[in-house]
Amino acid sequence: MHDAPVTAAFEARVLWRSILVTAVLGAIGIVWGIASGSQMILLDGVYAIIGIIVSWLLLRASAIAAEGPTTRFPYGRQAVTPMVIGLQGFVLLATLLYALVEAVFTIRDGGSDVSPGPAIAYAVATSTASLVFWAWIRRQRGGSDLLAAETIGWRVAAFRGLGMSLGFLVLWALTGSKWDAAAAYVDPVMVIITCAAFLTAPVRMVRSTVTELLEGAPDASVQEPVLRHIRDVFHEFDLTEPVVRMTKVGQRLYVEIDAEVRPDATVADEHRVRTTVRERLRALPYDVWLNFELVPPGAIDG
Repeated sequence: MHDAPVTAAFEARVLWRSILVTAVLGAIGIVWGIASGSQMILLDGVYAIIGIIVSWLLLRASAIAAEGPTTRFPYGRQAVTPMVIGLQGFVLLATLLYALVEAVFTIRDGGSDVSPGPAIAYAVATSTASLVFWAWIRRQRGGSDLLAAETIGWRVAAFRGLGMSLGFLVLWALTGSKWDAAAAYVDPVMVIITCAAFLTAPVRMVRSTVTELLEGAPDASVQEPVLRHIRDVFHEFDLTEPVVRMTKVGQRLYVEIDAEVRPDATVADEHRVRTTVRERLRALPYDVWLNFELVPPGAIDG
């Protein structure tokens, strides 16, 4: 069962709510991080503020992609969606790498002095808020790539908050104990672990963008339902399996089908096959652009 298509207006409403919640958490994180001297909390706040900018860009991408074809852009501007998602991945990647370097320098300089009580309170509050919003936005995203990208950001925030909670509990346990000297290194080590753990998500986003803009084949999760619908139709009409090519740019899915027809097939038969395939593909959560080429037997190479 596939997610239903999501309208640009709905995407906008969800993204604006995400921006508002992110702004509140980001402001709290920056103030709390500076006040407590915690690099980890400061990273969390800065990460959230960057998320605001990225969410706004996603919102603009949704609006631009929804404008449809124009004289200058006869095929529309769906490519803006993967471009912004790639930018989001690049910014998150740069932020994590910068924080990683800063944490290494902090360890080299002898660690940092962080009070565990306020740090634990922040970690519990932000992880709870992020988990609640992550669960909510997952239910709203439907088949939207933009909301799926936003969901990744909230998932990262939620698990980052849980990791902070655990780390600051360790800090609390070490403070005043015989291992008190190690407490100064907990905060920067947490930053390093967090950066290492979440590098894969932005890398995946950048790689996905490059694939889409270079018109590469989409993921198997996208291809599989398309191929299944096409095979079902060709089996229904007792036709040989066609050659199918596809690529995806944003919410637009380009599908090209080269199929052989029987010598006794009529124009009406060909029209029924095309129409049936088109109707089946409309059930998918994409803007499907179908190019259906019917050729005589033996005309398809390979």
